[in-house]
Amino acid sequence: MTSDKNFKYVLLFSFTYSLICYSLAIFWYEQGYFTINNILFAANPETNLLSLSHGNGRNSITHAFLELFSIPVRLVDMLYSSFFEVADRLEFRKLIALSIAPIFSSLTLIYIYRSLILLNIEKLDANILTLLFAACFTNILFALVPETYAISCFLITYLLFYFLKNEKNESSGNKAVWFGIALLLCGVTITNICIFFLVFLVHLIRNERIGWFYAIRKASLYSIAVLLVTILFYKLSSVFDVKTGGEGNLDWAQHVTSSFWQFKTNIVNLFSASVNGFVGTSPSLIASYNELTRNTISFTRDKTDFLLLTGVAIIWGVAAVQSRKFFSDKKWRNLYFVCYAVIVFNFSLHALFGAEMFLYTQHWITPLFFLLVPILQNKRFISIGLLLLLVIINFNFLLNVEQMVSFKSP
Repeated sequence: MTSDKNFKYVLLFSFTYSLICYSLAIFWYEQGYFTINNILFAANPETNLLSLSHGNGRNSITHAFLELFSIPVRLVDMLYSSFFEVADRLEFRKLIALSIAPIFSSLTLIYIYRSLILLNIEKLDANILTLLFAACFTNILFALVPETYAISCFLITYLLFYFLKNEKNESSGNKAVWFGIALLLCGVTITNICIFFLVFLVHLIRNERIGWFYAIRKASLYSIAVLLVTILFYKLSSVFDVKTGGEGNLDWAQHVTSSFWQFKTNIVNLFSASVNGFVGTSPSLIASYNELTRNTISFTRDKTDFLLLTGVAIIWGVAAVQSRKFFSDKKWRNLYFVCYAVIVFNFSLHALFGAEMFLYTQHWITPLFFLLVPILQNKRFISIGLLLLLVIINFNFLLNVEQMVSFKSP
């Protein structure tokens, strides 16, 4: 990669991207967007920011490692305050923690580019496609909001990169690296272990050419071992008087489980939210009944959005037809197998759990993007046109956030 001049541009762009997102995240924080939960697509930035900055916010088994990010935050705080005076160190830690999402989002861009190179995409086209990925609405939004999603997106992207790297090198990969990726994925969001299981299973079957029975057994052993380590870590944290939250218990599971009617709505919204993962258009605004709070921005659709959902169906239909011819191509077959597996799992999971489907798009935006790569390769002008479209629409969303949330003073 050191001889790739284009890669240096990617590094420079990724660094600039993180700085811009970090600056905007601080602005949103000062505007109060992160002090009220659920105003931005049902996100929970206030509690997550406490976990990332002070190590005492969410404290749940579903995100067991989240509070560990407060360690480097505290180290930076300690180092900086030893040379400069800080008026409010608790507030300063929050400002430091706001950099975590932009950093992981910028790292994701680096491994998107490296994955495209592994797929033998021309370097200039890889640059354009990386810019296109960076302009996707879900990537921009969750590079700003203190949540777990940008971290998960990076880890899922790196997992797919490592899969592609071993495929190209005809290698089984390093066991410690596979285990380490699995552990980080599971520790950030516990359901990510299923994503690791699927990718590792496809790797064992397609790359290592292991039989189904032995592949399932080996992938299960890795996944169960990682899951046990994650649970053990969470249990030990309670021994050391760390406050633990309620996510993951039976009451929480019952609360987030979908009813039959919600299940059908979720399926429709999973497809709709995926399109909004690329372009932040036509958000729904839910008015607040409390004069002191803000309105809620949502991408949840219902039957009144018939025309919009028809457009979504057409987009998915065209993409499906275009991608069919690549599925039989040996060059793309393994990538399609693994990406479809990740997407189907996420759609199945969130049809049953959750309400705002857009909130989870970071868990499948990378595999969904990779499915579009064969369609967009060698179509430079179309890619540039899509890039300009995303930049215009998504930038317009950012410009109008304050108007949409409509803060109401008493």
